[in-house]
Amino acid sequence: PSVEDPSARNVTFDELVDAYFEQVVGLMDGGADILMVETIFDTLNAKAALYAIGEYLEFSGLDIPVFVSGTLVDQSGRTLSGQTGEAFYASIRHAKPMCVGLNCALG
Repeated sequence: PSVEDPSARNVTFDELVDAYFEQVVGLMDGGADILMVETIFDTLNAKAALYAIGEYLEFSGLDIPVFVSGTLVDQSGRTLSGQTGEAFYASIRHAKPMCVGLNCALG
């Protein structure tokens, strides 16, 4: 993704979901009691991870906390895909994470 071209991708949404689902299975099989979608700089990646988590939780019947941490990548406070922090939250809040945080990639 790129701030100048938010539609630019080198992977499909379904490929991301499959990869994240596999990771969720591994984490849960390993005994995780919380899932954190961390350092997300692209909202589509966050949505794919949250979708995979939702699918896993529905399939398994489990209910565990989900945290999300997004990354702002430029001086204007936007994500790599060009969203403000507020827009990022609006894009993921449907997943009902227990908490959402933002970090800054500017040092």
